[in-house]
Amino acid sequence: MPDKRLRPVATAVPGVSIWYDFVTPAEERYLVEKIDAAGGGPLNAAAAAAAAGSDATTDTADSPAGTADAAVTTQQRDGVEAATIDGTAGSTPAVRKPSGWKDLNGRRSMYWGGTVTPSGSLVPAPFPTFMDSAWPNVIDRIAETGVYDEWTGGKGNGKDRGPNHCLVNEYLPGQGIMPHTDGPAYLPCTSTLSLGSHTILHLRSKPAHLASTSSDSAVANGPSSDASAGDDRAASIAAVQKIDLFLPPRSLVVLTGALYSDWLHGIAPTGLDTVESLVACANWDDWWRYQAETEADTPASTEETRGLPDASPSSAGQSTKERRMVEEGKGWERQRRISLTCRRVAGKVRNLGGLLGLVGTRRR
Repeated sequence: MPDKRLRPVATAVPGVSIWYDFVTPAEERYLVEKIDAAGGGPLNAAAAAAAAGSDATTDTADSPAGTADAAVTTQQRDGVEAATIDGTAGSTPAVRKPSGWKDLNGRRSMYWGGTVTPSGSLVPAPFPTFMDSAWPNVIDRIAETGVYDEWTGGKGNGKDRGPNHCLVNEYLPGQGIMPHTDGPAYLPCTSTLSLGSHTILHLRSKPAHLASTSSDSAVANGPSSDASAGDDRAASIAAVQKIDLFLPPRSLVVLTGALYSDWLHGIAPTGLDTVESLVACANWDDWWRYQAETEADTPASTEETRGLPDASPSSAGQSTKERRMVEEGKGWERQRRISLTCRRVAGKVRNLGGLLGLVGTRRR
């Protein structure tokens, strides 16, 4: 049974739960430092500004047209991201760097745990120690939530019980990712840890015209058929269901079932989340309830553990005032955010030696 600290989010389609403050601020700082070390360091200011400027014009997460047009290409790009990031699949080749970070469509990404093959198998590779064998041991901590027990039987620990693959994404202010699905390579459960900044995750049901097959969409040529197809497309976009989630720093969001496998998910390329976009999030009220609960239970000397997006200090009774300030102001500015998207590959875990024909051979 999943840990009770995972708070279910009431949505029209079930399948969302969030653990606020899944890591402490000290653990968050340590993880960001270690991730940067593994990737080769953060971008300098000039490169960050250039990256944010170029990405803001390419990814759209909240536009119905963007949702429709991006679904197929991004599914191919992110569904088997190991191949895509290496530039061997997808439409945009990655730019290789001496470090672990790789540039992809204006953002930086890297992956840990191994390579997902086109057939959906995992050729494993070691995680960084802070992910699966040393403090704060993120993989084991996620496994202990129990969200993967349905598929693993709750046996073992770490990647035997929980996720066995991790995609690391860096989002600078103004950067986002187009709506997409992750494809069939993973079990219908994903767990994403946000570090450094909040964001808003947009979930959208797939427009009907994208779900139809090419044979279903085949129509006779002519202006009337074009007009009819356009009307059908507009109607299917208008019927898209929408769920937005507020993801504060240090939170772990878990998506399961059809909401993860079938719906599109993306992040709008903006540097500022407006009041309107924040209050529209399905968990906005619950986030503030959590703040009030934490505030009541946390001594003033240790309130650093509270998960406010700007990490501002607060005294008892401040959460109501802070919410009022946000909702009467301009919104919340985003900062640099690193996400750890941890998933479990649905296919077999392959033995690299077996793939190379080395099992059972002797060195001569």
